[in-house]
Amino acid sequence: MAIFAAGLLSVSNINAQSYDAGQMNINAGLSYGFDIEELGLRAGMGYFLNENMRIGGDITYWLIDSDVVYLEFNGNFNYIFYDEDELMFYGIGALGIHYWKFDWDMGDFGSGSESDTDLGLGLGAGGEYNLGAMALFGELKIFLSGFDQPKFNFGVRFYL
Repeated sequence: MAIFAAGLLSVSNINAQSYDAGQMNINAGLSYGFDIEELGLRAGMGYFLNENMRIGGDITYWLIDSDVVYLEFNGNFNYIFYDEDELMFYGIGALGIHYWKFDWDMGDFGSGSESDTDLGLGLGAGGEYNLGAMALFGELKIFLSGFDQPKFNFGVRFYL
């Protein structure tokens, strides 16, 4: 029992990469939308408020069709609940502006376009594996309003 307790204490004292207030990152990757069943190109940035809280923003351009533009602009809040052994897990709260536009041309019958913009509130969870100056990440996020789009983000973060 004493060996087990000593092992637990030594594991809890392992120093992981910690992030201080002001630490910034840029990130890039892909998104997969479960409703639209398409990939999107994603880029963003983040800023640590303290070692447990990070804010940031991202933009996703969905690769749907040449006649369709579908964009997401998201502001994110991350609460980090685990950060040890180069592994981080966090909860996500997001506020997004989601925009789509569809153009059509039916020859002699006419042409036109339609668009919509919605405000969305999202929740999710993510994980990150630290490789030093960069980290691999994956996130599952669902928007509960707006375009109601569950999606999976994955990519790389570069810490500045």
